[in-house]
Amino acid sequence: MEKVLFLDACIREEGSRTKQLCEVYLEEFCKAHPDAEVERLVLRDGVVKTHTLEKLEERDACVRAGNWDHPMFDLGKQYRDADYIIIGTPYWDLSFAAILKVYLENIMVADLTFGCNDQGFYGLCKGKMMTYITTGGGVIDGQNYGYEYMQAIAKMTGIDDTECFYAQNLDIVGFDADAIMEEAKEMIREAFK
Repeated sequence: MEKVLFLDACIREEGSRTKQLCEVYLEEFCKAHPDAEVERLVLRDGVVKTHTLEKLEERDACVRAGNWDHPMFDLGKQYRDADYIIIGTPYWDLSFAAILKVYLENIMVADLTFGCNDQGFYGLCKGKMMTYITTGGGVIDGQNYGYEYMQAIAKMTGIDDTECFYAQNLDIVGFDADAIMEEAKEMIREAFK
């Protein structure tokens, strides 16, 4: 059975255009991988918290002691053990929603999701593919820095393959947002043919 982790960093619960694309992707993925087990992690539900000095000190002490059973490492282990990572987040300020960065700060732990030696970083995750899905009211082309950042995270954690699906110009006067969304959905469907 393949483990799929869907990181829902969509801020709007209803009406999220990014979430619409994610649902199309998940539907097509599950058709192509009928044995897949999809675990949804909805970041807006408070599953991650920003670091404090106390939390960092506790984390460092656990790492030094090799205490990987502490609940603070559960998200990192979930990420590490997933075969596929699917990320849905709006395109905000040339990047992504801040809650995704908070999530990353919680999972990026040396000797859990990545290691380091004199050659640099190496991944400890078993993931085969990271898929990044986003939508923007304006132009994304040429400045999709959130995806570029996630490509670097994927590589650092040992996931070599990444892909990105997006819809742009959704709030620009004169553009047909519905048609743009349908075109993005069709691009996702075509990727599975």
